[in-house]
Amino acid sequence: MRKLLTMVLFVTITMGCNDSKNNNKESNNVTQSKKEEFLTAKIDGVAYSFSDRVDLNSTAELSHIINGFNKETKTRITLGFNLDNKTTRAFKLKDNIVLVYHAYLIYKEKKVKYIWHTKKSVPSSTGTITITKNNDTYLEGTFLFNGVGGTKIDRSVKKVTDGKFRVLKK
Repeated sequence: MRKLLTMVLFVTITMGCNDSKNNNKESNNVTQSKKEEFLTAKIDGVAYSFSDRVDLNSTAELSHIINGFNKETKTRITLGFNLDNKTTRAFKLKDNIVLVYHAYLIYKEKKVKYIWHTKKSVPSSTGTITITKNNDTYLEGTFLFNGVGGTKIDRSVKKVTDGKFRVLKK
């Protein structure tokens, strides 16, 4: 499972660097896409939008990896799961889903990248992803999770609730 999480993190970071490939799209298509895509959630009761950039990728282990970014807070949410084309369903931890909240902490006066993640091998973590719409154009759904801190610095739990997303299939 550690290998899976490492792969998800590698792909999300790598895909974030490949934005230049998308710069050749017509501006009307980009503007329209941004209106249609979103990812929002409450973290410990506070509402956030991760819709500055929403993307859909895949790896050998996970057919669908959705990332939502918030540029102002420099945070990200990653949702990973395996889904057949045009299927809708609910996923639980036993389905080997990955849910991650990425943020930064100040530790000993230094900014440290930090994650709160959910997977079935992490005690105290819980989570679900529900795909409500899956067509040729987009995926839409909801999610919630209790993410557990991923380092020895802090094993705190972040409660992510009221998660909603729509991401275009490109």
